[in-house]
Amino acid sequence: MDQLEVYGSDYYLETHRNWFENPNIPLFEELRSILVSIGARNLLDVGCGNGAFLKYMRAEGVPIALKGIDLSEAVKDEQIVFIRGDFLTNDFHEKFDAIVSLAVIEHLADIQSFVRRFHELLDANGTAIIMTLNEDGILYRIARFLRNCGIASPFLRLYDPHHINHFSQKSLIRLLTNSGLFKIVRVINHNTLMSAIDVPSHNPIVRGVMKLGIAGIFFIGRVTGRTYLQTIVASKIG
Repeated sequence: MDQLEVYGSDYYLETHRNWFENPNIPLFEELRSILVSIGARNLLDVGCGNGAFLKYMRAEGVPIALKGIDLSEAVKDEQIVFIRGDFLTNDFHEKFDAIVSLAVIEHLADIQSFVRRFHELLDANGTAIIMTLNEDGILYRIARFLRNCGIASPFLRLYDPHHINHFSQKSLIRLLTNSGLFKIVRVINHNTLMSAIDVPSHNPIVRGVMKLGIAGIFFIGRVTGRTYLQTIVASKIG
């Protein structure tokens, strides 16, 4: 299996259309603040997809050299370097102050090699930023409960075959720290935008009820710290 799955246009335009048309700007703003605070001069976005985060950084005028890599068709942008290739094997000919990966690690077969590659490509004291789903979040917990009650669709949505790995906060932190390659700097508990949620129903009433339920779950997740998504900021050791 490829380390990064290749997604066709239907993945961006149909299956998760809302996700890609409504990028998580509040998260982007937080990441921009982090990158500016550490004085990052160059940035690599791994599994950059349609380039939403890099385009945001460019639009904000942050003085950071921007580069993205993805197995899917590279996005064209004169101010950003996009590479179509495999992060694990591509020869970058440089190291980076920061490497970001948003909603990628759950799709990977070899997560150990992924983390080691981060360490290898980061400068001394470089920063790794990894965002993924939170299996210990309220949304996951309710999906598992509903499956036990005979309602399987939310569970099947979260445990889609594309999602090879599911991380709790503890397991994601353990992956980064047990190797001795990184120390955790910050944990960000957050959700995505409601407009980015893809509800699998064409019935407007059903869609409305489902969206209302998800909004309630997101609120509880914020209050309890068990949000839908999690972002780990880690500093390279060695």
